[in-house]
Amino acid sequence: MTPLNKDAFWDRRLKQSHDELQRIVKIGTKYKDDPETLRKKMKKEKKYQKSLLGELAKLDDSIYNVKKSPQESDVRGTGEEIQGTDSTDRESTQT
Repeated sequence: MTPLNKDAFWDRRLKQSHDELQRIVKIGTKYKDDPETLRKKMKKEKKYQKSLLGELAKLDDSIYNVKKSPQESDVRGTGEEIQGTDSTDRESTQT
């Protein structure tokens, strides 16, 4: 493993740990007055992190993932659109 790959691994691991901690803090502050709901939400979060959906979310939110796809680059709708010359009665104008 080159040093660059080691750094990338630890960057991803640090980001993953930070994201998990932020979710735990968010749950803790939201349900601090209700210990039973807090326990249930923490259990659900733990299951999510170990599940395949959690793993996919980690891959999708990777710091090395490209967020913007080429198809979404024209967000403002400035692309040219072709307008047809259909008549309203849908009958052919050729005779």
